[in-house]
Amino acid sequence: MALLAQRILSGLSPAQFSRTRPPATESAPDRILLGPRPGETPSTLPPVRIYLGSERHQFRAERAFLWSVEKHRDPSRTYEIYLMRDLTGFSRGFWLTGFTNYRFAIPAFCGYEGRAIYNDADQIYLKDPALLFDHDMGEAGFLSINDRDTSVMLIDCERMAQVWNEVEVRKKSRKQLEAVARAHHLWGDLDNGWNARDKEYDPAHSKLVHFTTLHTQPWRPFPDQLVYFSNPTEALWPDLEDDANQAHFLPFNATRPSRHWQSVALYLSSKQPSREAPAVCLDYLAPTPKTDRVSTLEVSGVLEHVPDQDVLWVLDRLLAAGEVCKLSIKEPWRHGHGRFKRSLDYWLESLHLASRMQPSARWQLNYRASPLSHTKVLYGGPAQKGSVVYLSHKKPGHNQQSAALATALAERLKSPCKPLLVGYSELSFVLSALLGRSPKPALPDDAAILVAGGWLTTRLARRYQRRYPFLRLVLAGRKAGAIPTHGAVCVQCHHFGLPPHPKRIETLVPVNLGHYPDCQEPSPWATWLEGEHKVACLLGGNTKSYAFDAQDMEALASSLTKAASHHDAKLLIVSSRRSGALVEMLKKALGESALYYHWQASDPKNPYALALAKADQLIVTGESESMVADALSRGRSFGIFYPTKPPRRLFDRISQWVAMRATQPQYNRRGSIRPQQGLQYLCARILERNWVLPPRDLERLHDALYDAGYATSSDAMSPTSYQPPSVLEKAVEQIIGELQLKPPVDKQEE
Repeated sequence: MALLAQRILSGLSPAQFSRTRPPATESAPDRILLGPRPGETPSTLPPVRIYLGSERHQFRAERAFLWSVEKHRDPSRTYEIYLMRDLTGFSRGFWLTGFTNYRFAIPAFCGYEGRAIYNDADQIYLKDPALLFDHDMGEAGFLSINDRDTSVMLIDCERMAQVWNEVEVRKKSRKQLEAVARAHHLWGDLDNGWNARDKEYDPAHSKLVHFTTLHTQPWRPFPDQLVYFSNPTEALWPDLEDDANQAHFLPFNATRPSRHWQSVALYLSSKQPSREAPAVCLDYLAPTPKTDRVSTLEVSGVLEHVPDQDVLWVLDRLLAAGEVCKLSIKEPWRHGHGRFKRSLDYWLESLHLASRMQPSARWQLNYRASPLSHTKVLYGGPAQKGSVVYLSHKKPGHNQQSAALATALAERLKSPCKPLLVGYSELSFVLSALLGRSPKPALPDDAAILVAGGWLTTRLARRYQRRYPFLRLVLAGRKAGAIPTHGAVCVQCHHFGLPPHPKRIETLVPVNLGHYPDCQEPSPWATWLEGEHKVACLLGGNTKSYAFDAQDMEALASSLTKAASHHDAKLLIVSSRRSGALVEMLKKALGESALYYHWQASDPKNPYALALAKADQLIVTGESESMVADALSRGRSFGIFYPTKPPRRLFDRISQWVAMRATQPQYNRRGSIRPQQGLQYLCARILERNWVLPPRDLERLHDALYDAGYATSSDAMSPTSYQPPSVLEKAVEQIIGELQLKPPVDKQEE
């Protein structure tokens, strides 16, 4: 109800309304014809007619739906798909979607003859829709999974003419039109497999999946109105879209454009020659385009006029025509002359989709939302050639992540890797940003990718990108902040509990370098190294949310004593920067039977690398994610000792409550999950913008390691070997994919 109220209120403002729903200008639906495939004998069965309810921001869902039909259809049969968008004669102000009542006008669109299927845009077919179209309807006028859910229907247009005629469907609400059909006993039952909603999806029985929960729709159509979370069908929809990209599937194209394209092309070609020269651009959009690819193609005064249905194929043609495309868009004050006011988010989403089909093309978008606003400049496609720069600061854990990602990226891209030391303190950085000073230190002239980890360096990286829009950012760490809309990815751990995002790469543990400074003076540890069986402990320390006490140290000492006595082994205790007094507490519990290392900065005697490499049994205190990641890279199972958790701090309890309210689903009478509203939406938006972070769920991390066989509790050690998970390699591959980086091709592979 809150989302409906938001859309009603936005309709009161013409500017807001044009941003979400274009004015109704269409007298009839656009038709897409899928005829028999080449080489197939045409079927004698009637065409399968499908009417699809859609709107501007559902263009990705619309394309995936059409591809699902193309993928599963009978190749010998004809399919007619009608796109119902922005139709005139309907009052849309009180509709939750931009197409709510269009479905009831289908009998009129069909001339009250034959059959037709209705689908919402947020659906995909898993079976041939002809199976539904040919279904026995008995005496029913329409079939659906229940008499109050008309999101998937098989309609007998002649029988429904008496209640869903052209006049009535424009006067009455959806509930009234469904009620009058029930009153005339026109409803018939349809197998639930033809409308499986989200978690009802069953690969063995579902014939169509309906993504009904608005804030889990994988294509994220309304990011300004909803905060999106994971869908229970996981990769089903993204895999389908990737399949469409690989097939280069376009609902409309230059040989089959929308019915408005010819008038738009005629208007553009009639303009007087000028510096913008749209006629040059039209040469590349003709059914038989120019074949030569130019180094730089500048397009201005064109894209503002392209109808929604034609945007994707036009961008695809332009990106194919130029190695670099400079696209300028100046949005109009109002609609007219084929001009359709569209947001920056819309153009970015369209460009990202077109870029996946033309991965070698670079583009520059100069976008101006109105004549009074500033022009925003954004870059996309493969990054410019140059070095990978990583920012380092005073925290070694953050520096290790940045260095690991930058080094692996540079190696993969065969680019130079350069560190850049940041001298700011947090306070001096904030003051510098408030005063509008240029970010320092200066970046190398050839910087193309900037990697940062932790609060300070990730904020500094964002300032660099505002100054140099061509930069691509890789932001790591729990406090990396909200994900930028373009040109950046975040690398963060799954157990942080942050809202999922296509540009958030989740890892099991923090990425690490996989190698550490050698112990240059191993002599103090000779007796441990000479032992036949070696047991070591990596000791962390107290954090803001997790604390050790004397009782914890006694329990840890008991686990270590048990491990050492089993093999008559010598113990090595390696402390860290945060250990402090814990070393003495552990020494009091263990006595002098163990060797102890007291941490010092840049100490050549530090046996940390020795413990990782040589220990047969390793126990790690579980509050340190970095030490857990280091232990995981060994390829031998290790024990985790977890401290007693004290009551959370007040702020931790508040952040936990915010996270719970953001993710706890609310159900309607039908058992479907409601769209985010009220307090749930507010909490979700707070989490998305990183104003409040959920407390680290280290138990979740440990359970994942236990379930995978990588670790055990400290009292149940039985070391086994395994292939270390390629956390860093997988993260780098995802970064390359999300940022559309372009690794060089090995000539031997060509």
